[in-house]
Amino acid sequence: EPMFCAYYEASEHLLKYARWLSLESINSSIKDSPNSAVVERGVAAEWKLTTRNKEMARKELEDIVFNEHLERTEPGDRLSWSEQECEKLLKSLRHTSDNKHMGFFVQMNFPPDYTAFIKQPIAWDFCNNKLKDRRYITIGEIVADLRLIFSNALKYNDHGRTVSKISSMAYDSALHMSKKLEAAIDRMLLVVSDRIGRERIDMITSQREHDAKERAEEARLKLNWEKGNPSASVEVKTKLRIVNNRSLHRGRSADFDFPFYDEGDDQEDHVDSLRHAKSLYEKQRKKRAATKALSIAVGIRVLRNLEQRAAAKEWAYRMAYQEHTERKSKEEVLNASSEAMDMDTGDKGKGSYVSAAMSDGDRKQVKMSLSIQQQQKKKRRTMLTSL
Repeated sequence: EPMFCAYYEASEHLLKYARWLSLESINSSIKDSPNSAVVERGVAAEWKLTTRNKEMARKELEDIVFNEHLERTEPGDRLSWSEQECEKLLKSLRHTSDNKHMGFFVQMNFPPDYTAFIKQPIAWDFCNNKLKDRRYITIGEIVADLRLIFSNALKYNDHGRTVSKISSMAYDSALHMSKKLEAAIDRMLLVVSDRIGRERIDMITSQREHDAKERAEEARLKLNWEKGNPSASVEVKTKLRIVNNRSLHRGRSADFDFPFYDEGDDQEDHVDSLRHAKSLYEKQRKKRAATKALSIAVGIRVLRNLEQRAAAKEWAYRMAYQEHTERKSKEEVLNASSEAMDMDTGDKGKGSYVSAAMSDGDRKQVKMSLSIQQQQKKKRRTMLTSL
């Protein structure tokens, strides 16, 4: 019965929760008794308030809570219940009375040599922004980051607290806030583990009720069918080997599953059922073959597209390399020609180019001569004018 199962599972959860609560809350009565029985996990009818049982209960709680995945919402939306518990854990470190201690660990402001001693610097603002951006996956991740804040401070200020007053204050503040963080984690473990257990019971109960409704509906439909078909029995799916005694189908047999209805010894009904099952089987086989052919065609098409893409990438790389080689060769030719021109200019010296050309022995000589006819014509004209 679903109700009895729900009561049983709720009782189991309450027994586990009572053990966790007693071992986490009644610290004054916990004793160190190595000879007493140890309850590692699960349901126990009785347990002793010992340190060993407390350690095992704490380990069981951490396994349940820290491995629980957060119900992540979109940034800007309302936080889920698991994200709200993480937000409460963050806000438990920012009470007004703790401002003087928490001031060292809020922002990502570190000394210049901080990274030389600390591998992973972290601060409260970083954890808060990471939670707002929904980047945490499990509850254990945010707990590990918050613990890392104070462990880094203790590690960095351990050597300098005897010399520097600020290092001493930061070290004492880290001790104080780490104790407060562990107390907040203890409270969160109890609350979240109880919520996880209750939600698990509700989910199982609802699934069981849904299955019971489905079974009841099937039973009702079966009863109505039996009332409408009094001569028919319940449908049984079995594997039969049927051989037709007629001369037309003599010697032919078939082995496969088909629904068989016991409606008497009429051979015709069995043969019809056999033919119907065979036709259904053939249709399914053809559909499977068509699906297989379609999947193969799609696979071949995808493979060809991938090959074309790879060939295009290779061609583009080859052309780019060829263009780069040609450009580099052209640059080398231009550099060589410019160097040759510089060398020629250096050999000619610092004088003018005309004097350098005159001193060249291989140059061709140019001959110049004056014409006298024009001068005689001018003299005649002057003489005629004077006359």
